[in-house]
Amino acid sequence: MSGPLVLVTRPAAQCAALAARLAAAGYTPRPFAPLELVPDPVALARLPAQLADADWLIPVSPGAVDILFSIPQLALPATLRLACVGRGSAARLAEFSGWPVLHPAAGSDSEALLALPELQALDGARVLIVRGDSGRALMADTLAERGAEVTFAALYRRVPVDPGWAVLAAEQTVAALVVTASEIATALFASAPPARRDWLARQRFVALHPRVGECLYALGAEQVTVAARADDAALVEALDRV
Repeated sequence: MSGPLVLVTRPAAQCAALAARLAAAGYTPRPFAPLELVPDPVALARLPAQLADADWLIPVSPGAVDILFSIPQLALPATLRLACVGRGSAARLAEFSGWPVLHPAAGSDSEALLALPELQALDGARVLIVRGDSGRALMADTLAERGAEVTFAALYRRVPVDPGWAVLAAEQTVAALVVTASEIATALFASAPPARRDWLARQRFVALHPRVGECLYALGAEQVTVAARADDAALVEALDRV
């Protein structure tokens, strides 16, 4: 007998680890991603030169880390320092690079990373932020105010796709939808056919961060549980409380 159905809205390439953890906890995960991450070949080709000119490398998401290390034979300069916002991204970056990664022990957002002592005095430090074609300005603006020279590597675009509405029966019982980013929440509600919008709003959601929860409520969601931390284990723990 299969476990409760959980729709995982992360892009497909970042879905596997969370899906495995959900299955191990007794759930039936199903990919239901409204966005696809499409690498930008021009930005990828430019990246080695940007890395050679950087003191700090800060990928802002697991997707940014995955696409960063999809580059064949990517070499990181020996003097480069690494930082990430969340535990999940930091773990992936450490796994790929084999290097220590600065990340907040408490908190899971840009504000928590920016509070660390290593990022307070950055006069002249060259910081390369790896992200998609859009994102919050807080990280770059704050680092620049502290004296850093900030550049971006926009390695991918977020492209809306149909998450699979046609194969999700209207009468099917869904235990919850797991949503890990505000952009995903927005794309999910935008993707819903008119006949399914009320259904979607009534579903239970598990959000990775309070900001994602606020976005879901603003879009019309009625029931949102926020994970205690920004990692896959915390998402499963939050799901157990739903």
